[in-house]
Amino acid sequence: MKKILLFGATPFQGGIETFLLNVCKVMGNDNEIFLYNFSDKKIAYQDKLTNDYGVKVLQVANSGGKVGHIVRKLQYKQFFKKYMFDIVHVNANSPSNYDFAVAALKSGAKVIYHSHNDSAESFVMNKKYGKLIAKVRSFQRNKLSHLDIKRVAVSDNAAKWMFNNNKDVQIIPNGVDFDKLEYSDEKRKIGREKLHISEDSKVLLVASRLSSQKNVPKSLSVARLAIERDTAQHLIIVGDGEERNLISSIVKSYSQIIQNRIHILGAQTDMQLWYSVSDALLMPSMYEGLPYSVLEAQANGLLIFASKAIPQQAVITKDLISFIDVEDSDDIWAQKLLLSLSNDNNNRKKYLQLANKSKYSLKNFESIMGNVYETV
Repeated sequence: MKKILLFGATPFQGGIETFLLNVCKVMGNDNEIFLYNFSDKKIAYQDKLTNDYGVKVLQVANSGGKVGHIVRKLQYKQFFKKYMFDIVHVNANSPSNYDFAVAALKSGAKVIYHSHNDSAESFVMNKKYGKLIAKVRSFQRNKLSHLDIKRVAVSDNAAKWMFNNNKDVQIIPNGVDFDKLEYSDEKRKIGREKLHISEDSKVLLVASRLSSQKNVPKSLSVARLAIERDTAQHLIIVGDGEERNLISSIVKSYSQIIQNRIHILGAQTDMQLWYSVSDALLMPSMYEGLPYSVLEAQANGLLIFASKAIPQQAVITKDLISFIDVEDSDDIWAQKLLLSLSNDNNNRKKYLQLANKSKYSLKNFESIMGNVYETV
């Protein structure tokens, strides 16, 4: 039995957090798993991780800001003096956690550095601090390149972003428990009754962390136009994050009629319910590694309207996904919705079988992760 430390979880339910949940689910019986919590709040899924899978959460809240960059190196050193692990699995969106990898290597642990995204900066940050960020990332990648670590990524794009290329980088498909996501007529009825949505209404869905990366204001403006044109009648927003207040304020600026059609639900545990309630997923992301919601939505038979930032590796079936340029007007997005939503998709259950045959099945994921931890 190996002692494995998983690094990268936050209080918000995002791709990394879902990945770590699945790692604990498939690997917890044969290994002793710990999670490093650098927040002063509970990490996403913490109760489930500790109660169902016996995971131990180590609370080491890091200082923020400029001081944090100095203090955390000492903090990491002290942490690895106190705790010893066979494997340290760093899950990151940027090379900035190279210093945690350095501290882990010095403690004698084997290190996996796992890229989960194909950028870590919003368009606003790039515009304001672009040159500075580029220099910082170059420095961090250089540090990372000299470490004796196993390099892995969720997609080719994520590998190139983190390591400059995909040479000697193992691509690990995100594992998804598709059986829990099958389309359900019963849950569609329950969810719609809960929100007072009629059966003949067309419902749009946002299911993601509420961050600048996910470009939720674009989803709002597209949905608003679609509702005004009666192409769709409702928008549901599932998720939480740093932009929740911004999103709420945007919705409050709309007419009362539109406000009544937008449902901000926060983080939810039963995604089968909300995928089944909805008719189309909106995902105009600025950048992506390999989003779980796109994989999950396909298993549910949900139509998907995504930006071209979503990698082609996320496609399980071409029947369901429309790729649109994020810079295209709301009118173009709304026209695409009109064309697709006018065709009823009456056999959504058939897509579960396609998903379970894909490389993203949980069974395939268990086999891959077992091999990774055995051979690192």
